[in-house]
Amino acid sequence: MSTGSGSGGGLPSPPKEGGREPKRPRTSKPKVKTGCNNCKQRRIKCDEKRPSCSNCIRSKKICTGYPPPSRSARANEVIAIAPKPLTSSAAAVHTQTLPVRQTMLAPSAKRLQKYHKRNAPSEAPLTPRTPFTNPVAMFIMPSSTLPFDATEGLYFQLFQEQTANELSGFFDNIFWSRGVLQECHSEAAIRHAVVALGALYKTLEKTCESPPSSPSNNHDPVDTPYKHWEMAVKKYSSAIQELFAYTQDDTRTHRTRLMASVLLACFDSFIGDHRQAIKQIQNGLGLLEQLRVQRRRAFLPKPEEPVEEELIQMFTRLAIQAKSYDMAFHFPHPYVIRLTGPPPGTTADASSPNSSESGSSPVSLHHEPIPERFHSSREARLIWDSLVERIFRFTETMFSYVSGQNGPTGVLPASLRTYGVGFKDQIQAWSDAYEHILASRTAPNISHQEKAAIAVLKMTQIMSQILFLMTFSDSEMQFDAFTGWFKAIVDLAAEVVGDEERRAAARRCPDPRFCSHPLDPWTEMFGKPEYAARHIKPSFSADLGIVPPLFVVATKCRDPDVRRQAISLLKSSSRREGMWDSELAARIGIWIAGIEEQEEEQPLAEAFSPYASSRPSTSSTSSAAPPRHPSVEFGDDVPLGPGGNARFDARRVSSVGNRFQQKKVVPAERRVMIKAIEFDLRDRRATIQLGSRDLPPGAPDLKTRSTQIVW
Repeated sequence: MSTGSGSGGGLPSPPKEGGREPKRPRTSKPKVKTGCNNCKQRRIKCDEKRPSCSNCIRSKKICTGYPPPSRSARANEVIAIAPKPLTSSAAAVHTQTLPVRQTMLAPSAKRLQKYHKRNAPSEAPLTPRTPFTNPVAMFIMPSSTLPFDATEGLYFQLFQEQTANELSGFFDNIFWSRGVLQECHSEAAIRHAVVALGALYKTLEKTCESPPSSPSNNHDPVDTPYKHWEMAVKKYSSAIQELFAYTQDDTRTHRTRLMASVLLACFDSFIGDHRQAIKQIQNGLGLLEQLRVQRRRAFLPKPEEPVEEELIQMFTRLAIQAKSYDMAFHFPHPYVIRLTGPPPGTTADASSPNSSESGSSPVSLHHEPIPERFHSSREARLIWDSLVERIFRFTETMFSYVSGQNGPTGVLPASLRTYGVGFKDQIQAWSDAYEHILASRTAPNISHQEKAAIAVLKMTQIMSQILFLMTFSDSEMQFDAFTGWFKAIVDLAAEVVGDEERRAAARRCPDPRFCSHPLDPWTEMFGKPEYAARHIKPSFSADLGIVPPLFVVATKCRDPDVRRQAISLLKSSSRREGMWDSELAARIGIWIAGIEEQEEEQPLAEAFSPYASSRPSTSSTSSAAPPRHPSVEFGDDVPLGPGGNARFDARRVSSVGNRFQQKKVVPAERRVMIKAIEFDLRDRRATIQLGSRDLPPGAPDLKTRSTQIVW
């Protein structure tokens, strides 16, 4: 993510020693008796597979887990982690990668007893809490009874007052503002994870002081980014240790483990470790499904969810987030979230292509019907999450059905369109019911957050509708039918970012004459400065927002004006939304635009430059009237209008100049799609591979391109 000052950075990079990460020392591994409690009680050998050992799976038991080897077995092992900020003594040295945290180790039983005795809360009973109507009172009241020292209390207070709201993103979520805070009273693992997230936000805040020339607090040896970072890693490790210490197999323990999976996945996403975040989500979804299977086997007349609705909603959104990440970047196994059907390698029922409902879903068990009009944006969001999750289960089942056929990657045969008609109608019904809420966002009594949430939800709906319809098309040319929809996404994103930029500019630079926040270099030279934000600080949220829709525009819209508007918004908005990073998304869009928009006489090496998309192409087609291509709708009787059926207000008019007045349609032979992306947000590098949309896997592809991006 780019910083608000246009430096091109985002979350702080970990410093490196000599430009290389230190190698882990090779140590002999002594034999240690380990295994889950079930295997120990049965006196059988445990293979220690995660998240459940094979013996427990065969005997249909819930694996209670097992501690890692003792400290003597892995005394010197280290694991790389980032972002780790510079120490005060190394502040003048250019950004490098430092080592790291030690492996999280489960303490011995005696040490655990001393730890719990030392940190046990007061024996005085807690007074019953009544619902709070004042959010400030709710945030401050619980902390008085929690076993925190002075430093931990400050991080916890920061989480209450700021971090919980940031994690919620554009949408209010009582999971963060109420559920997690209440759980801190009784569960040490949750307390440690909350403090870790608070310290991580403090690290980001101190790293991005504003304005750049303002005096820092480096004279205080405690209030430095490095110290906050150390506390974040320490409490993250403590949360893991507490989870290892759980031996009970009851409802409360399962609930704590599920909530901890959410918190730790957010921590891993924050620091850019998307692989570990996906593992955390997979473990949580697996445990949730095991609990549901147990309830179904109990033959209850009406088996209910094993945990409360807010936690189910969080896992629904995390599953959608991880699934969208996989669909965009095509991760290899095991970093793939499967929502339905048999696991890879098993035989599906090929005679029943519409049996998506027969698969077991680790997310929602039912869905609400779509009303004629939504009563609130929250109701619309809940129903939309359920609809998207069912669409993902449908497409996953369909791809399993056609896996034996030699078809293009990520494209379903046109013969299966009839199975998707119902979802196409449901998306349109949702859009119709959302119409009046979208129009209400400009009302004077709407808060900034509510206004942004309404716009973001509409952006998500437009993006999902485009991608679902294009699932049945093997031609990149048909994306041109959605140029108006792409423009609608950019307009809504500009509205969200513009409002945030005006508020940030008023805080950071009250007098514009003395503003010291330059534009991002790419935006200043080749992008759309009027769509850029210079004052927004880097931020992280656990929920998706504007980054995925703008990424789709940057990679699939061939209108150079709209595409550059989307890239400018991504490069300057400084966001990490779950595992989606705005800087990575922008740089991928820049490189793809350079490949597709290169002129015939342009040197090949220049076209592959990360900034090659700055060279506009000339043409004779107006952006206001895109070329007519066959509609990818299921029926041609439904016109494709801007934003679906939504009525958008007039937006700012960009000063395009003469560069894009004449636009050339990108020919089909030059259009590419993403085949795979391997990246590491901690090291800020990515390897991108492009290819053709209409070729099956393994077929010779003349469009194959690859590059490595470092920022």
